[in-house]
Amino acid sequence: MNILLISPKYDSSIVAPHLGLGYLSSSLKKNGHNVKILDGLREEIIYQPEEWDLVGVTAMSTYFPEACIEVERAKSLGLKTIIGGPHIICDPEQSLIDSKADFSATGEGERTINQLASGKDPSLVEGLVYWENNKPKRSTPDLTTLIAEKKLYTTKIGTQSRDFQIDIDDFGEPDWDDIDPRSYPTVLPHAMIYKSLPLAPIITTRGCPYSCIYCSAPITAGKRMRYRDPVKVVDGIEMLINKYGVKEVQIEDDNFTLKRHHAVAICEEILKRKIKINWSLPNGVRIDKLDPDLLRLMKKSGCYQMSLGIESANQRILDMIKKRLNKNLVRNTVSEIKKAGIEAVGFFMIGFPTETKKEIKETIDFACSLELDRATFSKATPLPGTALYDIWLEKYSKDEDIDWKSFCYEQFYADWAECTPEEIAKLQTKAFFKFYLTKFRFLKVFFSLKRNQIFIFAKRLLKIIFANEFYNRLFTKKVTNLKFINPSLRKKTKVL
Repeated sequence: MNILLISPKYDSSIVAPHLGLGYLSSSLKKNGHNVKILDGLREEIIYQPEEWDLVGVTAMSTYFPEACIEVERAKSLGLKTIIGGPHIICDPEQSLIDSKADFSATGEGERTINQLASGKDPSLVEGLVYWENNKPKRSTPDLTTLIAEKKLYTTKIGTQSRDFQIDIDDFGEPDWDDIDPRSYPTVLPHAMIYKSLPLAPIITTRGCPYSCIYCSAPITAGKRMRYRDPVKVVDGIEMLINKYGVKEVQIEDDNFTLKRHHAVAICEEILKRKIKINWSLPNGVRIDKLDPDLLRLMKKSGCYQMSLGIESANQRILDMIKKRLNKNLVRNTVSEIKKAGIEAVGFFMIGFPTETKKEIKETIDFACSLELDRATFSKATPLPGTALYDIWLEKYSKDEDIDWKSFCYEQFYADWAECTPEEIAKLQTKAFFKFYLTKFRFLKVFFSLKRNQIFIFAKRLLKIIFANEFYNRLFTKKVTNLKFINPSLRKKTKVL
């Protein structure tokens, strides 16, 4: 079958190879299918309907509207469509209704899309929602044998069961030829600050056993942790270096250090092979899963930066959001990270339900007192699939139509804290300035930027200062209309 995989064009502060589509493409090609990836952040999406039998579109909540547009475009040309990604996993039936796609995927897409492409009856395809009598219906495959053989595990999420593959190494490497790191714009990797290019994202685990109320990872990736073989992880890094000239990798795991010996094995394998590579952890690591010896080993193997999910300094809020942290542990761990010579980035959230102005200020003051190199102060946002989303739906949504574009950490407004949305926006701006004007952090960040990143940094700054109307009016159209055309792979991609 000929399959076109699409990530829509949308306003994004991160532009990097799309791992999810890369894994889908790799697994499909392994089974003999012809596949092409079109990433709207890299190139113009042009359909040639005579070439394709199936179009797959991926979406997160903030660009679900753009994904629906791509589904509509494909269907208007008579093409079959399937929609997947984090947003769809969290609510596949409603996503199918909203997008009007032919199918939606409820879990990891590799098995689902391969079975669909093989011609299997939709009712028997794993993790599929399809139309029956003009209503969405979940497939009912018989997975008894696979579960008994420990190839799959089933987890209960709400009233539904979802199935996840245990051996994630069986997925192989992403289709790096189609998501070549050299073909992407060079200004916007995850975490923005980087040491060297080309840069590639990788994963070494899938899953999250925690229950933080603002995070959908346990639903999108499963609550059971699944680990790649450390040797195969480093094989992949070596391949990226030798074949694509990659000089830096960003490990996008949700829980890289959860199993200590897994992280140790990867670091030791890098050192054993004498691989020279810069690497970072931009997606956030658990503070309670770090120790001085591990940090020194990570630094020695090339780790130069990690992000930390701290979220709040107030213990009532930490307990409410099920974060399982305390201030003393945070302070001591940040200090150890800096002693190891690694840059530390703090993630904080403000404006949780019932949170007071005093509690928000406590978080801001605490962030400023830490030895952090950078910090982000996001508005608590109820993403689909989270307990926070359920709270919002039940008590605060007012049964209004949902504007998914507003479900981003800069623009979301909910009248659920003990201060107004306007006050939260002002506190967010205050937090930014107070943090970066303390200890001259602003200057350190500014001088660490590459020349072509200064506009991006200025845009982000204005987005925070004038958090909404002014920013949207001035920048959104321009940024959305940027074209990242894919020229010769060996040439730097310019932002037009």
